[in-house]
Amino acid sequence: MMKKICNYTPIMLMADSKGKTPMQIIATVCVAALLLTGFQTNPANACTAFTHKAADGIVFAGNMDLLVPTGGLVAVNRRGIAKRNFRSNKDGTIANWTTRYGSVSFNIAGKGFAWGGLNEAGLAIQTLEVRTEEYPKPDHRIPLDNGSWIQYALDMAGSVADVIAMEKTIRPVKDGGYGFHAIVADANGASAVIEYIDGKMVVYTGKALPVRALSNISYERALWSYRNGGPRWWWSGMGDSPERFAAVARRVEQYEPGLHKNSTRYTLGSLVHAANQYTLWSVVYNIDKRKIWFRTVRSGNTKHMKLSDFDFSCDAPSLILDVDTTEPGHIADKFQPYDRQTNQPVFTEAITNYGIPVSTKDSAMVMDHIDSYQCAP
Repeated sequence: MMKKICNYTPIMLMADSKGKTPMQIIATVCVAALLLTGFQTNPANACTAFTHKAADGIVFAGNMDLLVPTGGLVAVNRRGIAKRNFRSNKDGTIANWTTRYGSVSFNIAGKGFAWGGLNEAGLAIQTLEVRTEEYPKPDHRIPLDNGSWIQYALDMAGSVADVIAMEKTIRPVKDGGYGFHAIVADANGASAVIEYIDGKMVVYTGKALPVRALSNISYERALWSYRNGGPRWWWSGMGDSPERFAAVARRVEQYEPGLHKNSTRYTLGSLVHAANQYTLWSVVYNIDKRKIWFRTVRSGNTKHMKLSDFDFSCDAPSLILDVDTTEPGHIADKFQPYDRQTNQPVFTEAITNYGIPVSTKDSAMVMDHIDSYQCAP
């Protein structure tokens, strides 16, 4: 079960006064719920992630696999931004907060729907689909869907302990379909796998995390499979999750700093070992260097950037980049100021690929919500 690690209080974690919720917010929440239901019940998200200490820093890496091809955006997220939740709290109020850290995130359905990323404090995180999660029932805590939960962690948490302590004020939600679990690492060398079992957060960290990897089955089952010669024939719903977990676990065990001097190349190779025919993105973070490398099946070549390439202050431009850009090498200067005309098609492609029925009007409401993020007063 979750153990108390630190005291954590989000900055400006406030809610509107009780009363009638604005109809526009109600509509936006309903659209977001519909989207998240679709993203969980249609083509599966079969990802793999791991972290370990390399010769030149802490490495964190992951593959994003989907059964249907889709694009996405890399987003530069600024600190000091006032945000408002998509969803209402149990008492009908809407929570607000101000972002603490800048970050670079990878987003499947456009800006605002994070899959993973790295923030300026050195926190790296990735979400992965899992079928065994059971989330907490509605209570006093702020409800956040998968993508919002990941982005909130990047916005507000500077360490693994901070992410775990979010449990005090934040609860994950789903509207049907499958849930998610997450793997996280920080600049202090800490790492954790976070899952929800029987409605409660379960954290694997320290000695309870002997293999710092995750796929699309529970950590306990993946670890058992790895240590005992593979999955059992009667296990259902496994896919190739045990094999992908084992592939990256073996690569970490085989890593030799003196032999594998290029840790990025070795890590990308580890992701190749865990890839399948549905792998669309591969992302590598060097937490110590605050550097990111990535490549996608649509573009092929490897791109890289550093967090120091960007200005995360709230009055700087909000930047985005097509994740499938064909530009090779250092691509920080290829980012463009955020605009709705770029974000909307990525969002539309995702919901179309998933067969999610969202009207033009409702889609515009989601974009309006994302566009509303401004510097906090």
